[in-house]
Amino acid sequence: MIVKLKSLLKQLPLIHNFARILYYKIHYLKNLWRGTEAQEKYWATRHIHEENDWIKNCWNNKNHPHRLFLIDKIRTFYPFSSILEIGSNSGPNLYLLAKKFPNAKIRGIDINPMAVRKGNEWFVQEGISNVKLFIGKADDLDRFQDKSFDIVFTDAVLIYIGPDKIDRVITEITRVAKKAIILLEWHCERKGPEISGLGMHHLGHYKRNYVDLLKQFASYKEIRLTKIPKELWPDKNWQNLGYIIEGIL
Repeated sequence: MIVKLKSLLKQLPLIHNFARILYYKIHYLKNLWRGTEAQEKYWATRHIHEENDWIKNCWNNKNHPHRLFLIDKIRTFYPFSSILEIGSNSGPNLYLLAKKFPNAKIRGIDINPMAVRKGNEWFVQEGISNVKLFIGKADDLDRFQDKSFDIVFTDAVLIYIGPDKIDRVITEITRVAKKAIILLEWHCERKGPEISGLGMHHLGHYKRNYVDLLKQFASYKEIRLTKIPKELWPDKNWQNLGYIIEGIL
């Protein structure tokens, strides 16, 4: 029903644009009221509300150009023996990593239980034994010890984390990382209390100055920024704001 409604609205540009603006306004107010909890509930139950097979589509989307770009960044830190992805869904990024680094311990954590279950099943079917997915939230990594992964990374996950939780998420990611954290997120180079602090809401997501943010929660030897090439992602927001942020520990 939702998919059909979206398709109908796209045929009526003025109404579609108005509905889009209204949606983001409501979304923004919901975030102010409920914080990150609203996003957590959405992602934890998305498989229930989607008419298409969202999890399967994510798994089959392994060759999206941005993933290969991200994997190449991770590869520059080799040699390493362990990797953790926060918000892994069914594990398309981890599949690519497992193919390149079959001897590494590769783990993923995601809030959606169906994505985790399906992903683990597909890894078994593919004969990949060095990947394991767990159910969990980005701000609760208690199952993992300090410095237990050489590399910890995200792929378009922190854009959904509000000011109420981003400090805890960054603290936890840094705690379990040994060599580096690698974030593929919306970075804004502007300065200001919201941008440089916990983030500014923008079209349903959060953009931040991650250099300023990381400096508030940990001591990094170096923080590097790489703009995602525009040809890798047709979405205009990702073209303008998409960066890979590397925090070297």
